[in-house]
Amino acid sequence: MSSTIPLSVAIYDNPGILHWSLYIEADNNADKTIIQILGARQRYFPNIKTSDARDVSDLIEVLHLCRIDASKIESAKNIAYDTPIRNDVADWSCQDYVLAVLDRLEDGLVIDGRDSDYIRNKAVVAAKRESWL
Repeated sequence: MSSTIPLSVAIYDNPGILHWSLYIEADNNADKTIIQILGARQRYFPNIKTSDARDVSDLIEVLHLCRIDASKIESAKNIAYDTPIRNDVADWSCQDYVLAVLDRLEDGLVIDGRDSDYIRNKAVVAAKRESWL
């Protein structure tokens, strides 16, 4: 039987809009993963690293989304790297990136997009999206 681990959205204090990342909270530190974009508006680039989102001083909250199969961590990272970054859209941000990665994780069957708890949790996260404009 495979184990599952939490997938959450970490929200950080940041000048402008709040910074979002996906956080895979694995059991061991070597697998704890932050999936995010960095850079300035319309000059973003992917940043996927082994790190504990809870060990950052500007963390505001961690919003639980669902549990994923621990064997799918690498798939989740690959999907995140392959998620298009929309530097061509003025109001696009790290928040949109996180939501886009979630959609692709559903498509890639890393997340069960039909799970009612996940649907509710994703809606709570999506409602927090801010705008640059």
